[in-house]
Amino acid sequence: MRMFGQVDTSAFETLDHDLHRVRRAPWNPYFSKQSISRIQPLLIQTAVNRLCDRLADHQEAGKPVIMTNAYACLTTDIISEYAFPEGYDLLSRPEFDGEHYNAWISLSRVSHLMKQFGWLYPLLDSIPDWVTKYTSPDFYVVIRQKKYLLEQAKLIIEQREKADYNEKTLRPSLLRSLLDSDLLPESQKQPERIRAEAQVTMGAGTLTTSHALKHATYFILADKEVHARLMAELKANIPDPDNPPVLRELEQMLYLVAVMYETLRIFYGISHRLSRIFPDRSLQYKSWTIPPGTPMSMTSVLMHDNADIFPEPCTFKPERWLPLQTTGQRLLKYLVPFGGGSRQCVGMELGKAEILTALASVFRRFGDVMELWKTRRERDVDIAHDLFNPVSSREGNGVMVSFRKEHETRKVS
Repeated sequence: MRMFGQVDTSAFETLDHDLHRVRRAPWNPYFSKQSISRIQPLLIQTAVNRLCDRLADHQEAGKPVIMTNAYACLTTDIISEYAFPEGYDLLSRPEFDGEHYNAWISLSRVSHLMKQFGWLYPLLDSIPDWVTKYTSPDFYVVIRQKKYLLEQAKLIIEQREKADYNEKTLRPSLLRSLLDSDLLPESQKQPERIRAEAQVTMGAGTLTTSHALKHATYFILADKEVHARLMAELKANIPDPDNPPVLRELEQMLYLVAVMYETLRIFYGISHRLSRIFPDRSLQYKSWTIPPGTPMSMTSVLMHDNADIFPEPCTFKPERWLPLQTTGQRLLKYLVPFGGGSRQCVGMELGKAEILTALASVFRRFGDVMELWKTRRERDVDIAHDLFNPVSSREGNGVMVSFRKEHETRKVS
């Protein structure tokens, strides 16, 4: 995908259907429902606990938090810890670093230009790093990360070539699994291709879920009824915030799940149109016959904002998904933030687990003392630009939240 400087390198932008199946096959077991359930207590919940510790530090200091950056640090730590030999550990820093998040957003901002003029990427890559660092700091972060991921790929490949290599004695990671997988031919294990897979993993794993959590936090805090109903369910099911439930138990909290579904609807996932091609047969749409090989595309915005399916689509209404077993199941076929079919986002189960775990822990621990701070929906939340990722206004500050101390009274707005 030329939008992000890669053409037919990672599974994500692979055009050929057969090659896509080959490249995607090793990913599937790593991101299966079973695998995500297994790592939720160890990886996801541990990272969320670190996030809550940092939020408590800001609460004690009386410092508002840009939740956009906080959640991006969380999702970056989770995906990097899961996918690479070494995680980024951004949550160990006292402040919520916005550098990596801003770098991916900067890459999104130039995506439409690069889609039409893909030759610009090699040109930018050829510029010395010190020039890029001072002329475009955000793009420098992406270039630096790209080189770091290439080094990681080369390092793992070198380890595999050693006589004493034993994958069972090394820390598991997605990169290592791709290289060790029998499902992936050796021709698909070159350093640059593994680097491309790593870059897609980082970008998708950082932005999409952090945007979902940002939106959920805003809409929960902006609606007293939603907030009260969620808090009641969390307190009833999590009596001790220091003993959080596992994923299976979180999925039994019906209103929490409804909040997740409504968040996935209203923030869209990916706002850009996603193309699909049927290579070998015609498609019939009403009176139109679409010939084989014709690219077709549609944005999830059109589906999620369809008032015939979701009445009052601009209103955050988790109750529209209840009861989950009947109404919710009927609506799920119209919920496409992760795409669909064979090209559906492979990280879907990880993203949902992150959303449920983070919302449950953050709101159970801080829900009674959190308040929106200098945040407006039309400026800081609603989509203003389709940059492949849905992005709010350039004038926005991100969703900002203040944390009262336990003895302080709530401000009257």
